[in-house]
Amino acid sequence: MRGASFVATGFCVGLGGMAVHAACPTVADLDGGIALIRTDPFYSNVMTATATGLTEARVLERDGVPEAVSSTYSHGLTVTRRDGGNGVLELTYDDYTGALDRLPQIGSWTTDVTLISDGTVTNTGTYTARFMDMYPLDLGPCSYETWHVRTSLALEGRDPILMDRYFAPTLGISLASVTLDADGNAVSGVVFDQIEPR
Repeated sequence: MRGASFVATGFCVGLGGMAVHAACPTVADLDGGIALIRTDPFYSNVMTATATGLTEARVLERDGVPEAVSSTYSHGLTVTRRDGGNGVLELTYDDYTGALDRLPQIGSWTTDVTLISDGTVTNTGTYTARFMDMYPLDLGPCSYETWHVRTSLALEGRDPILMDRYFAPTLGISLASVTLDADGNAVSGVVFDQIEPR
């Protein structure tokens, strides 16, 4: 079930308090990178703007061993590629993901998707993002108004992968994500200690 782990566990960030920092990141800081960091066990997630969207550089510890994963996004809510120790996974979206910028106005957005593993198509399905409500998220001294978005990745022959994401439109990135079970209960997440510009 590599496709499931790609989305459900590979991109989970949780709600948590942040250490005090001199300056709260703004969207301008994406050019150099915005870092979300947990100290114990170590987990670093750096989001950087590119010409086509975002890149994510993630380093975490598994059983005391550092593990690096890189990802790309066409939008802060749509991961398109994950490159890690288990190979390359890609998720392509049939529709223009920039429409997600208007999610509070349109309510929900659904597109057909294709899952590709190391260059080979392995599955197809749909991806849906539904606007739930606005959620003020405090990260240490920094406060961001976020969109609470529930996403569902439904691939053929598999149970839908459900996530709650807290997307800060002023930054263009998700500040927190929680994997849910079929009943909408939280399953996993990561608590960060600080947010800072690189």
